[in-house]
Amino acid sequence: MSDSLLLIEKKRDTLKTEILALGERVHEALTRSREALRHGDLDLARTIIEDDLIINRERRALEQQALVILAAYRPAGRDLRLIGASLEMVAEMERIADYAADIARCLQRAASAPHPTDMRERIAAIGDQATSMFTQAMEAYANDADEIKARATAARDDVVDGLEQSLMQEILTWMQQRPNEARIGLALLAAAHDYERVADRATNIAELVVYIATGRTPDLD
Repeated sequence: MSDSLLLIEKKRDTLKTEILALGERVHEALTRSREALRHGDLDLARTIIEDDLIINRERRALEQQALVILAAYRPAGRDLRLIGASLEMVAEMERIADYAADIARCLQRAASAPHPTDMRERIAAIGDQATSMFTQAMEAYANDADEIKARATAARDDVVDGLEQSLMQEILTWMQQRPNEARIGLALLAAAHDYERVADRATNIAELVVYIATGRTPDLD
């Protein structure tokens, strides 16, 4: 293998390692969002929002790193797909972290009144499913672009959609019965939808993994 190819391989592997590290930080944000929601923990909610700024900076740094590799080393084939897909992947991950921060803000906005505990738990359960999808998508990426695992991740999106739709109807009914607590209901609806969007973004990451593996861009949504 030529020195040039060895250097590209080294740069590619370093980028992949740092993307996986960002994935761990995003996973932690999702985990904390569910914990804050379940326990009404406003201090934890504030920490999630503050840490989101760090994830934003890391996204920009990784994008710059990927662009430098593309411009300076001109990778080809699978290396080109992996590095090019990294630009989209870090954007998807940053948006997932944004959803975790949005959920924390939903909790803050309705902090003056108690949330119905059972609905908070149901929303967090949707978050469990969505976070599991994100974890699976990142595992597919880490495992040499595992196409089978990536496709299995995307297949779970309908389950999250169904859970969200069912809960939305219950929240809307709850709001009709308690018009004075509409602000709480809106916050709950927003949090449930944020987790559904996490699942959508995890599906997008799974599609990128399939692209890296095959060179084809599937529509798994």
